[in-house]
Amino acid sequence: MFAGVVLLIAVSLMLIWWKQSRSSDKRLWIPIAISLVLIGGSGSLYAMLGSPTYHAELSVDIANDEFAGMTAKEINQRRIEEIQNTLREDKQNSETWYLLGNAYMYVSEFDKAAIAFGYSARLADSPQANVFSAQATAEYYQNGQKLTENIQQLLDYALQLDNDNLPALMLLASDYFLNARYQKAIDTWQQALDSERSDLDRVALISAINRAKILVR
Repeated sequence: MFAGVVLLIAVSLMLIWWKQSRSSDKRLWIPIAISLVLIGGSGSLYAMLGSPTYHAELSVDIANDEFAGMTAKEINQRRIEEIQNTLREDKQNSETWYLLGNAYMYVSEFDKAAIAFGYSARLADSPQANVFSAQATAEYYQNGQKLTENIQQLLDYALQLDNDNLPALMLLASDYFLNARYQKAIDTWQQALDSERSDLDRVALISAINRAKILVR
């Protein structure tokens, strides 16, 4: 279920940015980077945190009946309410704050997502690279796709903990590409490829690299 929520977030963000950027050849590739940031980091963090407790009591059949006829946005709003109810019972759960951050990302409430990821980072038993990179991603889009000193610091934290942290690398590559620093984008994407992480969409990444190589010439 958690992976499904993350996938919904990624796909929705891809569609939003694609519609907004069809007239710009450069921005067409930002959605690829966004999807790689979100999907690439979800698996390893999920493995670290474990299965979300607020879903444990729901069977698949019950969940399907509950959300029948609802739009993806309505389903996500229901999930936000569920997560918030869980947090009222236990405000010290790092995993639940992370899930709330992902839910806010889906509806482009990046300010709230950044706050939720910040709580997740502070409450984790030990520093987690993917939490820092998730917070950086939320703040990056909250700030209009501009890399601030604080965002860079969050990415530095993530990469200090994990030199090949995929969400951090994908966000950096996305920013390089957006600012026409194509060779830096290529090098960063290549580092991600060389990491050989199993949760990386290699086909999409190679396509992005090839596109950037054309623009370098």
